[in-house]
Amino acid sequence: MLSRKYRRIYHYHLKKCGGTTLNRWLDTLTFDERAFNGFFGGVQGVDPHLDEGRPDIVRQNSRPLFYWSDVIYDHRPIRMYAPQGTFCFTVLRDPVQRILSQVSDWRHLQDADTADSGAAVREYVEDSRRLPLLDFLEKHAERSVRDALDNYLTRALAAGRIGDLVDEAVDAERLCDIALQSLEEDYDLIGLTEVQDLSRNALCAMIGHPPARTIPRCNVTRPAEQANQDFCDAGEILQRLTRVDYVVYARAVQLFDQRHRRVAQAYNTAAFESNHAAALLAEARGIFRDGATCYSVRMPLVGSGFQGRDGSGLAECAVWSGPETRATLYVPTPSGMRLSLLVWIRGYVDGRQRDQLRVLVDGVPVAHRFEWADGYADVLTVDVVSTRDFVRLEIELDETLESGEPGSELYDSRARGFAFDSYGWRPI
Repeated sequence: MLSRKYRRIYHYHLKKCGGTTLNRWLDTLTFDERAFNGFFGGVQGVDPHLDEGRPDIVRQNSRPLFYWSDVIYDHRPIRMYAPQGTFCFTVLRDPVQRILSQVSDWRHLQDADTADSGAAVREYVEDSRRLPLLDFLEKHAERSVRDALDNYLTRALAAGRIGDLVDEAVDAERLCDIALQSLEEDYDLIGLTEVQDLSRNALCAMIGHPPARTIPRCNVTRPAEQANQDFCDAGEILQRLTRVDYVVYARAVQLFDQRHRRVAQAYNTAAFESNHAAALLAEARGIFRDGATCYSVRMPLVGSGFQGRDGSGLAECAVWSGPETRATLYVPTPSGMRLSLLVWIRGYVDGRQRDQLRVLVDGVPVAHRFEWADGYADVLTVDVVSTRDFVRLEIELDETLESGEPGSELYDSRARGFAFDSYGWRPI
């Protein structure tokens, strides 16, 4: 469910640029079954592009994605297959920091993670753990994993225009102009990992969704203790591996500042509600349930302050609030009608959160009560008179919490509040 200007979103997921965090949030912008996960198997960030060297197969496999998905994200450069009306964006990161994150990611893999991969993959993953950074880069950066380490940003952007021809360019400088042209012309938004929340707010403003707030960070790799010394020892080769990428990255920073920073800083709740909310929420289609108009979390979720879907693709799919203590839901409603807002709550991380719960409607604190429903901990109920074609329902807690003992199978490091699977309203 997007603004009327765009029918779908394509995120060219550049490796180790914070894309996994964005993708989990992007999934919630559309129906559960209409989000396409571009990870086809193997070890994420390790295996080469699907069907590499077979542009006919890539084209055949890629074009249909844009017709049965509203949200597409992929490491493969498939922007050229996006139909008109697709919002295309990508995110870049400081090139040296991106390399350090990539190698650190490989170092955290276990043997079981690469058991089904080829011998070359197993070798460089094992070497990433065994060798100092300098030795690893000297052995692999311009050989088995050149595409991931040798001026990767430049090669990836150029591949979006010329495909596998990038493999013929041993020197990335030959690809610089193509990559720069791609930045200028191919994407509606060029975001930056260093200002990810601001980049995401620019995206929200452009596609007409509520302003960005904190979202859970995913696939964050912590550097090893020897990282600082590794960095110092490998300074010269890192400079060589990023010399062209820094030209491209510098231009990306300029473009973000020129095109998006001001919009991202200014976009807020009032702008969304004035310019986009009514049209966006008019696209929502509720279902009838127990005398109420109901919206499932498997439908597009318009709001903020949530984790991604748990149980995606399953009937028991639910969403947790968090990591912030305030969750915001936009609910389509008839204007000028007395009604009860409803949230079907599956449970809480800790029972005391139930007593902490407070509710605001359109920014005003209101009373709430809990009703009973079979299979649920509570049905949060709030009686209001709607004044617009939608209601902003905010649910606040004093705290969000992790659960389980660290290191145990039941441990969940996410800061969470309450889990729910549907929401809506019924007439009074």
